[in-house]
Amino acid sequence: MKATKLLRTAKAKKLFTLCRWLHIYTSCALFSLLLFFCITGITLNHQEWTDSSAEKISSFNLPKQLAEEKDGEYPVKKIQAYVEQVTGLASPRSVDIAIEISEITYDYPLPAGYAFITVLLDEKRVEIEHGQSGLLALLNDLHKGRHSGVQWSWLIDISAILMAFFTLTGVIILFQNSKHRRSASVILLLGTFTPILIYLLAVPRL
Repeated sequence: MKATKLLRTAKAKKLFTLCRWLHIYTSCALFSLLLFFCITGITLNHQEWTDSSAEKISSFNLPKQLAEEKDGEYPVKKIQAYVEQVTGLASPRSVDIAIEISEITYDYPLPAGYAFITVLLDEKRVEIEHGQSGLLALLNDLHKGRHSGVQWSWLIDISAILMAFFTLTGVIILFQNSKHRRSASVILLLGTFTPILIYLLAVPRL
């Protein structure tokens, strides 16, 4: 009885109104992202749907001044900066400098693919080997935040926080409806404990 009276106080009504307002507008802001993570949650569970990767090779010229030695050394950092400016890539996974054969190679990981760049210093040319899987593989890697960069990682974190906020405000609003409060609470508990039960009973583990 005390709990029921507490839920009818002016402060409780203000809280419910605020939560309803936040719940609605948070859902609007998250609409596209929620759909994205729901759909890619399904495609992640069916990796066999993804296409095989396709590879292509392209090239462009390296400026003469970057391919010349100065004091017995090549301007490696300037070469990398130029390559990344032309290609739009950043943060290579590895860099291999083979001066004895006048080559520098860069390995750039990408969502659902890779870019392997070879700088041919003698030929003053840059070769790009680009491997890329299909759209579903790309979406799956974006879901996981795999090789997608710092900004996308922040987007995932912020989305997760807002989704948690959206869920909590929905639960708070639930307690305002006295008619459906009990049945909704039962569904809430079922939704909470069913995944735990499935994990305990059906998921392989050591």
